Amino acid sequence: MASSDSTASVPDLPSKPPAWANGSPSVRRPAFQWAPYLFLLPTVGLLFLFSLYPMLYGVWMSLRTTDVIHGTSTFVGLNNYLQLFHDPQFGLSVLNTAWYTLTVVPLIVAGSIAIAVFLRDSRPARLLARVGFYVPFVLSPVVVATSWKWLLNEDLGVINGFLKWAGLATIPWLSSDFSARVSVVVATAWNLVGFYMLMVLAGLSQISAEFYEAARIEGATGWHRFWHITLPMLRPTILLVVILATIHATQAFETILLLTDGGPGGATRLVVQNMYQSAFGRLQPGYGVAQAVVLLPVILFVAWLQMRLFKQEGVI
Repeated sequence: MASSDSTASVPDLPSKPPAWANGSPSVRRPAFQWAPYLFLLPTVGLLFLFSLYPMLYGVWMSLRTTDVIHGTSTFVGLNNYLQLFHDPQFGLSVLNTAWYTLTVVPLIVAGSIAIAVFLRDSRPARLLARVGFYVPFVLSPVVVATSWKWLLNEDLGVINGFLKWAGLATIPWLSSDFSARVSVVVATAWNLVGFYMLMVLAGLSQISAEFYEAARIEGATGWHRFWHITLPMLRPTILLVVILATIHATQAFETILLLTDGGPGGATRLVVQNMYQSAFGRLQPGYGVAQAVVLLPVILFVAWLQMRLFKQEGVI
């Protein structure tokens, strides 16, 4: 009796396969969805209007020479790019940019890590110190340059005044090649280290305190904890800081222009300042844009090389 009931409960199987198994044309594919692309259209349009179009227009300008006074433009092909190889001012600006980048980036990275590690604990005094280190970043470049120009003045500056009071010789901070380069690097690092310090603090907050506690139990010193725990776990943050600081260094403009105006004798003139001088000082916009076009792939190559080196080290 049980077997007959179980047999009766089995549903009848279809005698024919369903229509979709035979590839029946009655099955419709879903219609193409336009809505996602319509939502993306404003963003893509703004990206093209303010990024892609100016870049393409700049490449077009670099292939022409423009008479600003008469408002005429002539196609010259690659002449502006070929002129770069014979321009000693451009060559000097490239060397200055390389020296400036290789000096200021390690200083920013080391300074931001040192300050962030020191200010890691959220105590009231250290919270105020965080704000104090971050304030220079939000200041206007005019304020930063003016402040440092007052501090570094050879005759009336605070630093040389202190040296005179101590019985030491004064230093021509802004009128000597080497001193001017050091002054520019120090002013830039002071201006930016607070911003990158916050990035490092964010990275430190992701490190569990259990690692440090276990290291203390094992007898590790503070230096060993920093070297074997903090630095390895901060590598992704350090990579980001290095890339952003490098990009910023290659594009530095306002503070250096207002502090030294590229002097003395072009010792602190970077590529960006040389572009500005070519386009607006010598009224050669096509030649100035050509320098910008050359600088862009260099920045991209440096960023790619940094990411590749960090990837080989297992950071990313």
